[in-house]
Amino acid sequence: MEYQIIKVFNNNVVLASQEQDQVILVSKGIGFGKKIGDTIQENTNIEKVFHELSPDAERLDLKGMNAFNLKIKTLTHKIIQIAEENLGPLNENSEKMLKEHIEFAIERLGMGLTIENPFTREIITLYKKEFEIAGIARKYIEETIGIDIGEEEQGFIALHLRSARKNKSVNEIMRMTRVYKDCLQVVEQELKVDINIEERVKEEFLKMLRFYIEQGSKDVEMKLKKEVGKQLKPTYKVAQLIGKYLEKECHITLGEGLIAYMAVDIQKLISLQTI
Repeated sequence: MEYQIIKVFNNNVVLASQEQDQVILVSKGIGFGKKIGDTIQENTNIEKVFHELSPDAERLDLKGMNAFNLKIKTLTHKIIQIAEENLGPLNENSEKMLKEHIEFAIERLGMGLTIENPFTREIITLYKKEFEIAGIARKYIEETIGIDIGEEEQGFIALHLRSARKNKSVNEIMRMTRVYKDCLQVVEQELKVDINIEERVKEEFLKMLRFYIEQGSKDVEMKLKKEVGKQLKPTYKVAQLIGKYLEKECHITLGEGLIAYMAVDIQKLISLQTI
């Protein structure tokens, strides 16, 4: 079975027919590049289907929808201006990408659909400036549209701003954020600690880890690295596991010196939990 497009409202919402029924289909990007008469397969990843539309459904309030889109465009432009004042130049496509994200987020939230952000705590720590600007965006959206997008969506906007700032795709930024979270879990599982309950330790760990990742495939001299391996066996083993993980996921090869320094840093951070 398939749907045939009657009208494209925007990139994320289309009016379509299936046999004798007319429905509204909602999903990110479902209307992008589509035109009247195009088809969408029923097994496509569609987030929401609204059935039982009247024959007048194709005459939905386009004026109201255009006004809504104008509001989103205006507040997005304002957010990007503030972001560039505080973060520096952003990718040239940043405004378009952020507008589409905010538009889709509001549509979803307005229908009671939420997407869990599994990296919110990591985003707050790793991308603090971006999260603060996303907080301003959250406030503007609530004042303009009347919807509080919440902390998790604020985190997603921060990822978009980080993406625009570093000129990397949102998927790449999310992937690296997952890497940080995975490394944190390695420490917790191997050393039987719960860093998540101690925010200051978690923040220091993530900052420390970012330093090592940013070093890339290089090494530094560590005269006591053999001694560290003997005296700090558990944390040295964890540092080695993280090194192997980074090599697999990020193609970064940390030398023995950096592994030893990381072991010392992990030991210090674990010790902070008892203070």
